Amino acid sequence: MTYEEFFREWDDVSADILCNTSGSTGKPRDILLPKNEMMRSAMRTIRHFNLDRRSHLHSCISPDYIGGKMQGVRAKIMGAEFTYETPSNRPLEHYRGGRIDLLSVVPSQMRYILDHADEMPEIGAILIGGAPIPINTEADILKSKFNVWETYGMTETASHIALRNVKVFFSPFRAFDDIQLSIDSDRRLIINIVGWKRVVTNDVVDIHGNQFKVIGRYDNVINSGGIKIHPEPIEQIMEGLLRCPVLITSAPDDKWGERVVMVVEDSGLYPDDQIVEICREHLQKKILPKEIRHGKIPRTENGKKRRKL
Repeated sequence: MTYEEFFREWDDVSADILCNTSGSTGKPRDILLPKNEMMRSAMRTIRHFNLDRRSHLHSCISPDYIGGKMQGVRAKIMGAEFTYETPSNRPLEHYRGGRIDLLSVVPSQMRYILDHADEMPEIGAILIGGAPIPINTEADILKSKFNVWETYGMTETASHIALRNVKVFFSPFRAFDDIQLSIDSDRRLIINIVGWKRVVTNDVVDIHGNQFKVIGRYDNVINSGGIKIHPEPIEQIMEGLLRCPVLITSAPDDKWGERVVMVVEDSGLYPDDQIVEICREHLQKKILPKEIRHGKIPRTENGKKRRKL
Protein backbone atom coordinates (compact mmCIF):
# COMPACT_ATOMS: atom_id res chain seq x y z
CA MET A 1 0.00 0.00 0.00
CA THR A 2 1.12 3.57 -0.72
CA TYR A 3 0.24 6.62 1.37
CA GLU A 4 -1.87 7.88 -1.53
CA GLU A 5 -3.93 4.68 -1.41
CA PHE A 6 -4.24 4.88 2.35
CA PHE A 7 -5.46 8.48 2.29
CA ARG A 8 -8.05 7.62 -0.34
CA GLU A 9 -9.30 4.87 1.95
CA TRP A 10 -9.24 7.26 4.90
CA ASP A 11 -11.29 9.87 3.03
CA ASP A 12 -13.97 7.49 1.77
CA VAL A 13 -17.37 7.00 3.42
CA SER A 14 -16.53 3.77 5.25
CA ALA A 15 -16.38 3.82 9.07
CA ASP A 16 -13.43 1.41 9.33
CA ILE A 17 -9.93 0.82 8.01
CA LEU A 18 -8.68 -2.67 7.16
CA CYS A 19 -5.39 -3.34 8.96
CA ASN A 20 -3.20 -6.40 9.37
CA THR A 21 -1.34 -7.55 12.46
CA SER A 22 2.42 -8.07 12.25
CA GLY A 23 2.55 -11.84 12.82
CA SER A 24 5.34 -11.71 15.40
CA THR A 25 3.51 -14.57 17.14
CA GLY A 26 1.23 -16.78 15.12
CA LYS A 27 -0.02 -15.86 11.66
CA PRO A 28 -0.74 -12.28 10.55
CA ARG A 29 -4.46 -11.53 10.34
CA ASP A 30 -6.70 -8.76 9.07
CA ILE A 31 -8.79 -6.66 11.46
CA LEU A 32 -11.09 -3.67 11.05
CA LEU A 33 -10.27 -0.53 13.05
CA PRO A 34 -12.91 2.19 13.51
CA LYS A 35 -11.71 5.48 12.07
CA ASN A 36 -13.04 7.35 15.11
CA GLU A 37 -10.81 5.24 17.42
CA MET A 38 -7.83 5.88 15.16
CA MET A 39 -8.55 9.61 15.49
CA ARG A 40 -8.74 9.28 19.30
CA SER A 41 -5.39 7.50 19.25
CA ALA A 42 -3.90 10.19 17.02
CA MET A 43 -5.11 12.93 19.37
CA ARG A 44 -3.38 11.31 22.35
CA THR A 45 -0.04 11.63 20.56
CA ILE A 46 -0.79 15.11 19.25
CA ARG A 47 -1.52 16.36 22.75
CA HIS A 48 1.51 14.62 24.25
CA PHE A 49 3.91 16.33 21.86
CA ASN A 50 2.01 19.65 21.64
CA LEU A 51 1.60 19.36 17.87
CA ASP A 52 -0.63 21.58 15.74
CA ARG A 53 -1.28 22.49 12.10
CA ARG A 54 2.09 24.27 11.90
CA SER A 55 3.91 21.02 12.75
CA HIS A 56 5.76 18.85 10.27
CA LEU A 57 5.41 15.05 10.56
CA HIS A 58 7.59 12.61 8.63
CA SER A 59 7.25 8.84 8.32
CA CYS A 60 9.96 6.30 7.58
CA ILE A 61 7.45 3.45 8.08
CA SER A 62 5.25 1.84 5.46
CA PRO A 63 1.49 2.53 5.65
CA ASP A 64 1.08 -1.24 5.51
CA TYR A 65 1.72 -1.11 9.27
CA ILE A 66 -0.28 0.66 11.96
CA GLY A 67 2.69 2.89 12.89
CA GLY A 68 2.85 4.21 9.33
CA LYS A 69 -0.91 4.64 9.03
CA MET A 70 -1.17 6.54 12.30
CA GLN A 71 1.59 9.00 11.44
CA GLY A 72 -0.45 9.93 8.39
CA VAL A 73 -3.67 10.17 10.42
CA ARG A 74 -2.04 12.53 12.94
CA ALA A 75 -1.01 14.91 10.20
CA LYS A 76 -4.32 14.57 8.37
CA ILE A 77 -6.59 15.50 11.27
CA MET A 78 -4.42 18.52 12.18
CA GLY A 79 -3.99 19.71 8.61
CA ALA A 80 -0.25 19.61 9.28
CA GLU A 81 2.57 19.10 6.80
CA PHE A 82 3.22 15.42 6.15
CA THR A 83 6.13 13.89 4.27
CA TYR A 84 7.26 10.31 3.92
CA GLU A 85 9.84 8.15 2.22
CA THR A 86 10.24 4.62 0.93
CA PRO A 87 11.12 2.55 4.02
CA SER A 88 14.75 1.49 4.24
CA ASN A 89 17.51 1.12 6.81
CA ARG A 90 19.00 4.43 5.63
CA PRO A 91 16.27 6.84 6.81
CA LEU A 92 16.46 10.51 5.83
CA GLU A 93 19.46 9.79 3.59
CA HIS A 94 17.92 11.84 0.79
CA TYR A 95 15.85 14.21 2.94
CA ARG A 96 16.46 17.86 2.05
CA GLY A 97 13.66 19.58 3.96
CA GLY A 98 13.58 21.60 7.15
CA ARG A 99 12.78 20.77 10.76
CA ILE A 100 10.73 17.65 11.50
CA ASP A 101 8.56 17.95 14.61
CA LEU A 102 7.67 14.25 14.89
CA LEU A 103 9.49 11.41 13.14
CA SER A 104 8.38 7.76 13.18
CA VAL A 105 10.95 4.98 12.77
CA VAL A 106 11.71 1.36 13.71
CA PRO A 107 14.81 0.42 15.79
CA SER A 108 17.05 -0.45 12.83
CA GLN A 109 16.35 2.97 11.34
CA MET A 110 17.17 4.64 14.65
CA ARG A 111 20.55 2.92 14.51
CA TYR A 112 21.30 4.67 11.20
CA ILE A 113 20.15 8.03 12.57
CA LEU A 114 22.51 7.67 15.53
CA ASP A 115 25.41 6.68 13.28
CA HIS A 116 24.78 9.69 11.00
CA ALA A 117 23.66 12.23 13.60
CA ASP A 118 25.60 15.10 12.05
CA GLU A 119 23.75 14.64 8.74
CA MET A 120 20.27 14.70 10.28
CA PRO A 121 17.87 17.67 10.14
CA GLU A 122 16.55 19.25 13.31
CA ILE A 123 14.08 16.77 14.85
CA GLY A 124 11.68 17.66 17.67
CA ALA A 125 10.86 14.11 18.77
CA ILE A 126 11.32 10.58 17.46
CA LEU A 127 8.82 7.75 17.93
CA ILE A 128 10.30 4.23 17.83
CA GLY A 129 7.95 1.28 17.42
CA GLY A 130 7.53 -2.06 15.72
CA ALA A 131 10.09 -3.98 17.79
CA PRO A 132 12.03 -3.64 21.07
CA ILE A 133 15.03 -1.29 21.05
CA PRO A 134 18.33 -3.22 21.26
CA ILE A 135 20.21 -2.45 24.46
CA ASN A 136 23.24 -1.02 22.62
CA THR A 137 21.02 1.29 20.57
CA GLU A 138 19.29 2.47 23.72
CA ALA A 139 22.65 3.17 25.37
CA ASP A 140 23.67 5.30 22.40
CA ILE A 141 20.34 7.15 22.45
CA LEU A 142 21.04 8.15 26.06
CA LYS A 143 24.25 9.85 24.91
CA SER A 144 22.73 11.41 21.79
CA LYS A 145 21.11 14.79 21.10
CA PHE A 146 17.81 13.22 20.07
CA ASN A 147 14.51 13.31 21.98
CA VAL A 148 13.38 9.68 21.65
CA TRP A 149 10.22 7.91 22.82
CA GLU A 150 9.53 4.18 22.63
CA THR A 151 5.95 3.20 21.90
CA TYR A 152 3.87 0.40 23.41
CA GLY A 153 0.83 -0.75 21.52
CA MET A 154 -0.39 -2.92 18.70
CA THR A 155 -2.61 -2.88 15.66
CA GLU A 156 -5.54 -4.03 17.81
CA THR A 157 -5.27 -0.89 19.99
CA ALA A 158 -4.96 1.50 17.01
CA SER A 159 -1.26 2.14 17.67
CA HIS A 160 0.41 2.96 20.97
CA ILE A 161 -1.43 3.30 24.26
CA ALA A 162 1.73 4.16 26.24
CA LEU A 163 5.10 5.84 25.76
CA ARG A 164 8.44 5.75 27.54
CA ASN A 165 11.12 8.43 27.45
CA VAL A 166 14.23 6.60 26.27
CA LYS A 167 16.39 9.55 27.41
CA VAL A 168 15.56 8.65 31.03
CA PHE A 169 17.53 5.53 31.90
CA PHE A 170 15.36 2.43 32.40
CA SER A 171 12.17 4.50 32.48
CA PRO A 172 8.79 2.69 32.47
CA PHE A 173 6.03 3.02 29.93
CA ARG A 174 3.33 5.47 30.99
CA ALA A 175 -0.19 4.96 29.66
CA PHE A 176 -2.33 7.82 28.36
CA ASP A 177 -5.06 9.20 30.64
CA ASP A 178 -7.99 7.36 29.04
CA ILE A 179 -6.21 4.00 29.18
CA GLN A 180 -6.82 1.75 32.19
CA LEU A 181 -4.31 -0.98 33.00
CA SER A 182 -4.48 -4.17 35.06
CA ILE A 183 -2.96 -7.68 35.03
CA ASP A 184 -4.32 -11.22 35.13
CA SER A 185 -3.15 -14.11 37.34
CA ASP A 186 -0.19 -14.71 35.00
CA ARG A 187 0.83 -11.01 35.19
CA ARG A 188 -0.22 -10.44 31.58
CA LEU A 189 -1.09 -6.84 30.84
CA ILE A 190 -4.77 -6.03 30.32
CA ILE A 191 -5.55 -2.82 28.42
CA ASN A 192 -8.94 -1.14 28.76
CA ILE A 193 -9.41 1.67 26.26
CA VAL A 194 -12.25 3.58 27.89
CA GLY A 195 -15.36 3.55 25.73
CA TRP A 196 -14.00 1.10 23.17
CA LYS A 197 -12.43 -2.24 24.04
CA ARG A 198 -10.54 -4.45 26.48
CA VAL A 199 -7.44 -6.28 25.28
CA VAL A 200 -5.65 -9.05 27.17
CA THR A 201 -2.07 -9.00 25.90
CA ASN A 202 0.59 -11.70 26.03
CA ASP A 203 3.08 -9.34 27.69
CA VAL A 204 4.13 -10.17 31.25
CA VAL A 205 4.71 -6.90 33.10
CA ASP A 206 5.59 -5.23 36.37
CA ILE A 207 2.87 -2.63 36.88
CA HIS A 208 2.49 0.38 39.17
CA GLY A 209 -0.65 2.41 38.51
CA ASN A 210 -0.53 3.65 34.93
CA GLN A 211 3.16 2.75 34.53
CA PHE A 212 4.67 -0.60 33.62
CA LYS A 213 7.80 -2.40 32.49
CA VAL A 214 7.65 -5.33 30.10
CA ILE A 215 9.38 -8.48 31.36
CA GLY A 216 8.65 -10.62 28.31
CA ARG A 217 5.93 -12.36 26.36
CA TYR A 218 3.91 -15.07 28.08
CA ASP A 219 3.96 -17.27 24.98
CA ASN A 220 7.77 -17.00 24.77
CA VAL A 221 8.36 -18.51 28.22
CA ILE A 222 10.65 -21.55 28.17
CA ASN A 223 9.85 -24.30 30.68
CA SER A 224 13.09 -26.12 31.38
CA GLY A 225 12.84 -28.70 34.13
CA GLY A 226 9.96 -26.83 35.73
CA ILE A 227 11.82 -23.49 35.73
CA LYS A 228 10.03 -20.82 33.71
CA ILE A 229 12.53 -18.68 31.82
CA HIS A 230 11.76 -15.38 30.08
CA PRO A 231 14.10 -15.09 27.07
CA GLU A 232 13.90 -11.30 26.57
CA PRO A 233 15.85 -10.21 29.70
CA ILE A 234 18.57 -12.74 28.87
CA GLU A 235 18.80 -11.38 25.33
CA GLN A 236 19.09 -7.84 26.67
CA ILE A 237 22.00 -8.81 28.93
CA MET A 238 23.85 -10.80 26.29
CA GLU A 239 23.36 -8.25 23.51
CA GLY A 240 24.88 -5.62 25.79
CA LEU A 241 27.89 -7.85 26.48
CA LEU A 242 28.44 -9.32 23.01
CA ARG A 243 27.32 -6.18 21.14
CA CYS A 244 25.48 -8.20 18.50
CA PRO A 245 21.94 -9.55 18.10
CA VAL A 246 21.06 -12.55 20.27
CA LEU A 247 18.02 -14.85 20.25
CA ILE A 248 17.11 -17.00 23.23
CA THR A 249 14.85 -19.87 22.20
CA SER A 250 14.42 -23.55 23.02
CA ALA A 251 14.71 -27.04 21.63
CA PRO A 252 13.07 -30.28 22.83
CA ASP A 253 15.07 -32.10 25.49
CA ASP A 254 14.52 -35.64 26.84
CA LYS A 255 15.66 -34.70 30.34
CA TRP A 256 14.45 -31.10 30.80
CA GLY A 257 11.47 -30.98 28.44
CA GLU A 258 12.96 -27.88 26.83
CA ARG A 259 16.57 -26.75 26.80
CA VAL A 260 17.62 -23.13 26.39
CA VAL A 261 19.28 -22.40 23.03
CA MET A 262 21.15 -19.16 22.31
CA VAL A 263 21.58 -18.01 18.70
CA VAL A 264 24.36 -15.46 18.27
CA GLU A 265 24.38 -13.34 15.12
CA ASP A 266 28.11 -12.57 15.22
CA SER A 267 29.52 -14.28 12.08
CA GLY A 268 31.79 -16.37 14.32
CA LEU A 269 33.35 -13.39 16.10
CA TYR A 270 33.07 -15.09 19.50
CA PRO A 271 34.13 -18.73 19.96
CA ASP A 272 31.72 -20.88 21.94
CA ASP A 273 34.03 -21.32 24.93
CA GLN A 274 34.27 -17.52 25.31
CA ILE A 275 30.48 -17.14 25.10
CA VAL A 276 30.02 -19.89 27.70
CA GLU A 277 32.42 -18.07 30.04
CA ILE A 278 30.58 -14.76 29.58
CA CYS A 279 27.25 -16.49 30.26
CA ARG A 280 28.54 -18.11 33.44
CA GLU A 281 29.86 -14.80 34.67
CA HIS A 282 26.69 -12.77 34.07
CA LEU A 283 23.71 -15.17 34.15
CA GLN A 284 22.16 -17.22 36.93
CA LYS A 285 22.99 -20.91 36.70
CA LYS A 286 19.33 -21.91 36.25
CA ILE A 287 18.95 -19.83 33.06
CA LEU A 288 22.27 -20.66 31.38
CA PRO A 289 21.95 -21.69 27.70
CA LYS A 290 22.49 -25.40 27.17
CA GLU A 291 23.34 -24.95 23.49
CA ILE A 292 24.93 -22.16 21.42
CA ARG A 293 24.36 -21.65 17.72
CA HIS A 294 25.62 -19.03 15.28
CA GLY A 295 23.67 -17.60 12.37
CA LYS A 296 21.13 -15.10 11.10
CA ILE A 297 18.21 -14.52 13.44
CA PRO A 298 14.89 -14.87 11.59
CA ARG A 299 12.70 -11.76 11.76
CA THR A 300 9.34 -10.47 10.63
CA GLU A 301 9.18 -7.75 7.96
CA ASN A 302 9.20 -4.99 10.59
CA GLY A 303 12.15 -6.40 12.51
CA LYS A 304 10.64 -8.48 15.32
CA LYS A 305 12.47 -11.69 16.13
CA ARG A 306 10.79 -14.93 15.13
CA ARG A 307 11.03 -17.15 18.18
CA LYS A 308 10.66 -20.62 16.69
CA LEU A 309 13.64 -21.95 14.77
